[in-house]
Amino acid sequence: MPFILLCLQGNTILSQSNTSSEILDRIKKLNVLGSVLYVAAHPDDENTRLITYLSKGQKLRTAYVSMTRGDGGQNLIGPELDEFLGVIRTNELMEARKIDGGMQFFTRANDFGYSKNAEETFSIWEKDTLLYNLVRIIREFKPDVIINRFDHRTSGKTHGHHTASAILGLEAYRMAGNPLFQRDKMADLEPLVVPRIFFNTSYFFFGSKEKFDAMDKSFLYSLDVGEYYPSIGYSNGEISARSRSMHKSQGFGINSTRGRQMEYFERIDQPKELGQVSPFDGLDFTWSRINGGGNIQRIIDQVIAEYKISDPSASIPLLQKAEKYIAELPLGHWRTIKLNEIQEVIALCAGIYAEAMTDQQTIASGNSIRISTEFIARSSDQVKLIGERILPGGRDTAMNISLQVNVPLLWTVSIDLKNLNYTTPYWLLHGRRQATYPVEDPAHCSSPIKAKELNVEFSYSLNERNYTMVREVIYKNDDPVAGEVRQPFEILPEVTIAPFDQSVILASQQPSEIKFTLQCNGKSAEGSVRLDVPGGLIVEPQEVHYSLKKDHHEEIKFTLKAGKMDNTMLSVPILVNGQSALIHNVIKYSHIPWQHVATPAVIKISKVDLKVNPVAVAYVQGAGDYIDETLLKLGYAVKLIAPKDIRFLDFKKVPVLIFGIRAWNTQTELPSVMDDILRYAEKGGRVIFQYNTTAELLLGEGLGTDFKISRDRVTDEHSPVRFLRPEHPVLNRPNKIVMNDFNEWVQERGLYFPNSYSSQWQEILAMGDQGEAELKSGILIQQKGKGVLIYTPLAWFRQLPSGIPGACRLFINLVSY
Repeated sequence: MPFILLCLQGNTILSQSNTSSEILDRIKKLNVLGSVLYVAAHPDDENTRLITYLSKGQKLRTAYVSMTRGDGGQNLIGPELDEFLGVIRTNELMEARKIDGGMQFFTRANDFGYSKNAEETFSIWEKDTLLYNLVRIIREFKPDVIINRFDHRTSGKTHGHHTASAILGLEAYRMAGNPLFQRDKMADLEPLVVPRIFFNTSYFFFGSKEKFDAMDKSFLYSLDVGEYYPSIGYSNGEISARSRSMHKSQGFGINSTRGRQMEYFERIDQPKELGQVSPFDGLDFTWSRINGGGNIQRIIDQVIAEYKISDPSASIPLLQKAEKYIAELPLGHWRTIKLNEIQEVIALCAGIYAEAMTDQQTIASGNSIRISTEFIARSSDQVKLIGERILPGGRDTAMNISLQVNVPLLWTVSIDLKNLNYTTPYWLLHGRRQATYPVEDPAHCSSPIKAKELNVEFSYSLNERNYTMVREVIYKNDDPVAGEVRQPFEILPEVTIAPFDQSVILASQQPSEIKFTLQCNGKSAEGSVRLDVPGGLIVEPQEVHYSLKKDHHEEIKFTLKAGKMDNTMLSVPILVNGQSALIHNVIKYSHIPWQHVATPAVIKISKVDLKVNPVAVAYVQGAGDYIDETLLKLGYAVKLIAPKDIRFLDFKKVPVLIFGIRAWNTQTELPSVMDDILRYAEKGGRVIFQYNTTAELLLGEGLGTDFKISRDRVTDEHSPVRFLRPEHPVLNRPNKIVMNDFNEWVQERGLYFPNSYSSQWQEILAMGDQGEAELKSGILIQQKGKGVLIYTPLAWFRQLPSGIPGACRLFINLVSY
């Protein structure tokens, strides 16, 4: 039976472009039969230094399982948040693994934002579901060692997701070997007893590097991971820094390091065994763990000893001999892995390069495309191309051509695409819940991405031994600046909607116009569009008809008006020909493949009874901030300004100045205009500061020598709120604020609350998570001359773009005060 090699796009270039010394490293890996699974909560939690060392230094199969895809984080490189940020961070992890050599897995857990402890996390996450996900990953991956990034015993001392990931890691370690664990769902997988589990400890778990250096570490295992790799010319710390720096959306780029670097491990399934130093002491990672593996080990040792850096193809006969012995082993875990590895190495030694490409980046199913292929053997004259076949179920072309060395064979074919599903991140196909992603097949939800459907299968022989290699069809083109462009080829729905502002605020009886663009991705499309509105909403017109040719678009307009209804939030689907419409979102960054994300076209409508005094507002943007757009919807004249423009503000023309979230962390020019800000307030202006973090804070003493920001936050969006000054104008004018205005908030109440300030600041609101002290700095107001300073760490950046009615009413009061 021929070997089938499936190569996902993104790995194609790396897997086919190894240097001679890198091929030797891969041959050496053939003699290592060991696996390590690293467990943590989020993208960027992983220890890339350790993963790099285990993969490249120890040559172990090394994988990182991130419980979440990082949807709840912030984005330092663009506007994407929530599920779109999760798509970016998923791909940043995949790019990191390409560099450090690891594999990547996920569970279905959703990153719902900061959590104070594991108990709170598990009150939202579906613990049994995630435990099943993790046990399934363990039984499939079959690690010899599991390593937790975090301590399972320290709930409340770090992010709740962190501790929860460690608790799940330990419980999954125990349940993986239990034949009774969810056996109705696990019938296809044998129980697995994992020999060891560790906690990868470090100085930051002990308060400081000095404390950690001084403590007794005799109970810990250790590894020096600062190895230098002559075959690639880099130290471990140089490679791991490049891997870590792929987390660009989180601003986690770091400098490279060289030299000795220690990692420490606490064994948590039992105490440290006497005489052991490395976490792998006493474990067998050689062919001797497999019956009949001794001959294989000896042959590969011979290949290594006789390997010619100048001619890797000279190793092919011996490698094929070892391949034959591996193929004769009984079916099993290591037979499958090592057969795959050795046949990849054989192809590399022969200099085989195969690819399938098209010059169209996107197309709808039902259209025709032209696929071009290239197949070349750059180091061997014993390769024959037997045939090529389009998958799935496409044209099969017999060739039987003996290849000349280093002469490419090119082939082009036009095909009709039929019955292919549109491509989008599989975990978002059915929307997004607070706890987990509703993946249809939980047994296959651990993959970073789903393999693309359109592929080309190359059948060839080498030294009269048959092989089959599968390559994903990719988009390939040239760019005058970037040169060769290689990106995933994407299948789109026949008709999609271009991204538009899906949040609509209906204030009282005022109508609101909704506009979006319909795009035809197929040969042609016609039909009708309507809004699936509930009772209480009036929409005009009832239906819009369209007729489009390929690549043409049409603007669709509806007018919405609220009937008699209370303040509420509604989701209104857009229907195209009676079916739920899809929005085609494109995410483009240079450090990850371009992402095409199809999301349900749903308009989020907030019916809000509110009074607005429309005034001019100057807005200094922070990071990941859309509040200025919400203010525009509410009727304010918003002008975006740079810090340098503040000194020219006239409070009579522009009476309100607002700073976006984290502006005082990111806008380095702001300290130089603090005096201008205070003068603006003294003359009569209103200045509103939103939340800032403690890191790299630029406020200085501008708000008072004793004004300090803490890391305190209220993470429960349902936590009770108390009015400290119920008669204060900000709670009464122009909108009367009541307790119902704090319903329906999302993700959290607020973050980075001030915990020290003078008595000149009036406390307006108090709130706190259950069992914790009340925080009284939700809104702080200080009179400043004829004007006012307002500091509010509430999570306006989440509430206002979501159209939360009560949050809109309260923020209007702040602007109007």
